[in-house]
Amino acid sequence: MRMTLLGTGVRTPFVLHGLADRAVEVGLDEVVLHDIDADRLRTMTGLGGHLVRSWGASFSVRGEPDARAALAGSRFVFSAIRVGQERARALDEQIALKHGVLGQETTGPAGFAMALRTIPVMLEYARLIEEVAPEAIVVNFTNPVGIVVQALSDHSSIRVVGVCDGPIDMKRSVAQLLGVPGDEVHVDYAGLNHAGWIHRVLVDGRERMAELLERYEELRAQDESWRLFDAELVRSIGMLPMEYLYFYYYRDRAIENVLRSHGTRGEQIAAINDRLWPVLRERIDAGDDDGAERAWERAMDMRHATYFARERGEDVREAPDEDDVAVGEPVGEAVEMFEGDGYEGLATAVIAAAVRRMKIPLIVNGPNRGAIGRLAEDDVVEVTSLVDEHGATPIAQGTLPDLAYALLEPLKAYERLTVRAAVEGSYRTALEALLIHPLVGSYPLARGILDDYLSAHAELLPAFR
Repeated sequence: MRMTLLGTGVRTPFVLHGLADRAVEVGLDEVVLHDIDADRLRTMTGLGGHLVRSWGASFSVRGEPDARAALAGSRFVFSAIRVGQERARALDEQIALKHGVLGQETTGPAGFAMALRTIPVMLEYARLIEEVAPEAIVVNFTNPVGIVVQALSDHSSIRVVGVCDGPIDMKRSVAQLLGVPGDEVHVDYAGLNHAGWIHRVLVDGRERMAELLERYEELRAQDESWRLFDAELVRSIGMLPMEYLYFYYYRDRAIENVLRSHGTRGEQIAAINDRLWPVLRERIDAGDDDGAERAWERAMDMRHATYFARERGEDVREAPDEDDVAVGEPVGEAVEMFEGDGYEGLATAVIAAAVRRMKIPLIVNGPNRGAIGRLAEDDVVEVTSLVDEHGATPIAQGTLPDLAYALLEPLKAYERLTVRAAVEGSYRTALEALLIHPLVGSYPLARGILDDYLSAHAELLPAFR
């Protein structure tokens, strides 16, 4: 069985590791990497090949610059592309902050800008998959995940499941507090990508949500992601919020913290990656695969140590120099690179469920089909679903509290309009999408942000010319 990875960013080794753990189980014998950047493709193919050999994986890794050849005959496709790379992300965030609005890769105007330039490219890949790999299941991690899956569902016939590591991290944290293995905990999660809540928790058939709300201070002490929210807020909601809801519940604080940090996460990631890629290329070309692996691990440790730090108002380390990546010490407490199951574990679980033809409960993105009351059948949502060879079948979540719909309904309308704007190249529709976004909500503001994005990304948004 062949699997294709679209996009060879610095997180590619995580995906390969997840596949290595289940390669024999699913019968995987070849992973094909594809990227439009030939230099990155060659470098990551070298590093990825070294890693899978060191792990004793049962599959080979090869790079293929031609998209048609890379996709032809693949049973599964994992998508993690980034149109415009880190420079475009940094511009997205800077422009939003210039207008006094949150700048974040997937949330608010920055996520909107990323969607506008990403959707047309993803639809081109979808048309190619329809032609050369019509039976493939596409596992999408390309951001913004929910909007991209909405576009693929609306405008292609491919089978697609969107994955995000946020909800699975929440479930793991809940299981840890309750003192039970993760597989013995059932959580009902409902919302949109980066805007959802755990609203039901079962262990041995017993509801444990009330206990979790009562013990929320313990959750905060155990896991820093829960510290974003005051216990009083969480108890008033009656659900456990995923961390990106911080940008809505504490909007002013988040913007103030980022502005005070004198930079954005996008700029920080760009600085780390700009130092990493030349080191990786040099080490791979010199045959020093172990040195390349060490450099990659240091860079990933830097990313991990500063995740969400700006938004929380914590001190953020300045951009690393080359020695940091090449020979320096890890930043903060060193972490096990492949500890637990993040999005790569979720992605390989989707693959295993399809190959084994078993219904496995996973929190993924797909069409609503009545799972969340008051949202349309074909609205892409992020909910607990049963995943098998057919894709994802959402589990009914019932009617959520009014407080949830107050956020979900305008956000879903924004997502729908963003897809339309990207497909049609419509300025008017793009402006309407920004106007109704809860973090914008002002016509002059929306127009100023949109004009700046169209100017900054003119080459990446040909439909708007």
